[in-house]
Amino acid sequence: MQQAENNLKNSLLSFIDFGVESGESTVINHLNLELRGNCDVLIHSRNKNISIISGLFVFNIFNDIKLSGKLYHNGTDIVELINKIRKFRINGNRIGMTAHLMGDIFSIPSNPTDLFDPEIKVSNQVLDFIPYQARIEILNAIIRREMIKLTEIRDIIRDFDAAHDKMAYTITTSMNFGVLHVNGEMYKILISGSADRENLLASLIIGEKTGVNLADIVMLRDYYRYRLNYDSLTGEIYKANIERRHDAETHKMQKSMKKMGKKDFDFMGFRIARPYSEGILKKEILKIIKNYANLTGITYIEGSYENFPADIPVLELYKLMISIAFITGKNILVIDLSIYPAQVKEIAEYAKRLKTLQNMACLYLCTDEYVARNRDKIFDKVVNL
Repeated sequence: MQQAENNLKNSLLSFIDFGVESGESTVINHLNLELRGNCDVLIHSRNKNISIISGLFVFNIFNDIKLSGKLYHNGTDIVELINKIRKFRINGNRIGMTAHLMGDIFSIPSNPTDLFDPEIKVSNQVLDFIPYQARIEILNAIIRREMIKLTEIRDIIRDFDAAHDKMAYTITTSMNFGVLHVNGEMYKILISGSADRENLLASLIIGEKTGVNLADIVMLRDYYRYRLNYDSLTGEIYKANIERRHDAETHKMQKSMKKMGKKDFDFMGFRIARPYSEGILKKEILKIIKNYANLTGITYIEGSYENFPADIPVLELYKLMISIAFITGKNILVIDLSIYPAQVKEIAEYAKRLKTLQNMACLYLCTDEYVARNRDKIFDKVVNL
């Protein structure tokens, strides 16, 4: 029995006799479920309060609910962790701890419209969902594209010829150089074996240069690196707080880093340039989302994200958030469809197609009995509550 529990601890997400009480009613009782690797699992319940599960990975852990059993995430018991975090008085501190410790879980609530400010166009909010590490990677791709060298072109050709899965290599490389939208043309040039491949590939990638101000892009990337390192130290402090110990050395390092950040980035030139550079980054993110749709054969509605959240079909918002989850490199995607069960098949199909590009475990929450019958074999496993 102990060995079985140890195995569950090592899975991405494991519910062991997990239960939730809200007020005087039991919402979830004795849930046992293991989420591993690249699987698709559905939890079905007639009770719409099943949304509490998706809320556990956002901010609902501070609501009036009582948890029982165990919920392991990468070896950590989330039930125990939540109970410890709840003891902290400062709400912002608790939210920061949760975000840090559950950082590789991406949760989409039952109404994705709730994720957005209703007064701001969605295209201007996408950056808010992208963590610093993913922003750095996208900015690095822009820099590589704008500064492409002939030696890099030769390296691409050499590595392509040696690659076992040549299409996967082409897609990954096109992403690394910020030219995912021309990965098909890249593949045709590389697979042709033409003696002129070097010139053709160079011409293709150079033709995608946008002439952005690289100095501003590099400065923004360096700022995000600073914030990533600073937040990493904050995470260490959170961890120490949970363990009831004072980490004086980390506090000292963070204070010193904050002083350096103020010196390096708190000046008028950067404050003026940052909105421009982040505008370029937002456009690049939206371009990646469009390319994801094209790669998977899913219809992309051009310009749809230039609208306010309430004016965008909920299915498109689900697709947007799923795409963002893949951009951020999360390991687990929790999708709550308790309000919109009719969308589950199309949403699951979209996620499955993106999973051909990157592995991700998907946990769906649904109240529809027809969907739970899984006649279309959408899910690897269905759990009925």
